[in-house]
Amino acid sequence: MNKFKIPALIFAAVFALSAITLFIFIKKDVQENPDLQVDAPAWVHKEGSSGKQTISSKVVKSDSQIAQLAPANASTPTDDKQNKKQTENTPKTIDKAEQTPLADKINEIKNTIITDVFLNNLAEYIADNYHPAGSLPHHPEEGYSSASFKSINTYFGLNLRGLMPEAKSLISARKTIWDEVLSSGTLPLLYKSDSTALLDLVEEKGILAERKFAADGTAVELKELTRAQRAEMFRVSARPLRHVAAVLTAITQNRDLLQAMDGYIKAERRVDSANGLFQADLDQSRNSNSAYAKNKASHSGKVLKDAITVREKIKLGISEKIKSFCSGFCEKPDDSFYIAKWVFRRANGDEKKIEAILSGSKILNKLASDMEKRADLIEKAI
Repeated sequence: MNKFKIPALIFAAVFALSAITLFIFIKKDVQENPDLQVDAPAWVHKEGSSGKQTISSKVVKSDSQIAQLAPANASTPTDDKQNKKQTENTPKTIDKAEQTPLADKINEIKNTIITDVFLNNLAEYIADNYHPAGSLPHHPEEGYSSASFKSINTYFGLNLRGLMPEAKSLISARKTIWDEVLSSGTLPLLYKSDSTALLDLVEEKGILAERKFAADGTAVELKELTRAQRAEMFRVSARPLRHVAAVLTAITQNRDLLQAMDGYIKAERRVDSANGLFQADLDQSRNSNSAYAKNKASHSGKVLKDAITVREKIKLGISEKIKSFCSGFCEKPDDSFYIAKWVFRRANGDEKKIEAILSGSKILNKLASDMEKRADLIEKAI
């Protein structure tokens, strides 16, 4: 055993010496160096992490945001000390609006229903529905937005996409959402809270967006949106908002339209009932050679045809009335009728909900104006 003891001691000494040396070098290498600056590669600053310009340099700032930033940048350490001392000596005050039950309700809605995920998906919907001139597959002569009240209602209605109320089913979830959102005073506060964030998200989506354009021959070229196209995206996206706002205003300020819609819903039910009888009589006539069965099926068919005629006349009348009452963008009668039907079902004769929908139309006009202002800021590269 002694013949192994000396080599083992030598190995242990060498190992210990190596470990101590390695520790000294590592400690020296990782010591904090105040003059050493760790930074991203140069290409990141030059082109942005995805080969584009940095997103933060492209997102514009509103006048209010610029005004808020200016005093902060101009402050001195002395000012900071004085402000800190004054803050410590001044009792903390809470905005009166924050103490109201409505403000608490808004916070609850934002936490459980109108989430950040929803705002992101809404911004994505707005940006994705912008089609610049010449883009594939439709080659439009000028840029436009394909967004509509029906499409956005379907888009978020099928799986909610970030709207997260506590509900046992999709139907009850939708009801919960609209009951909360259409409660008195809710919509204006929600808009005040989230509108700027939404516009910033839409602009960010536009910066990241790419569209397909035809190149030489059958080739397809993928291009980023230009500054002019991003500004146009905001302007054309404002048009559907003004259309919906005009239709909502016409419907809520002319209650006879809602009464007419009640007649349409009843006519629609009569069509469903007549169609059920006709299908049953038709099947019976096919399995029978009797004249009675065939005459019965013929009569049921006539009843169904008459019911459909009445329903369509009521629908046409409502669409024409909306257009006559509507001031502004009312060039889509089919979409207008869909909106009227939606208002009838959601309001269900509740005056408070009708007034909330009317306030919603004003908010849509405000959002359209804010989008147009953001377009101006983008063009001016502010």
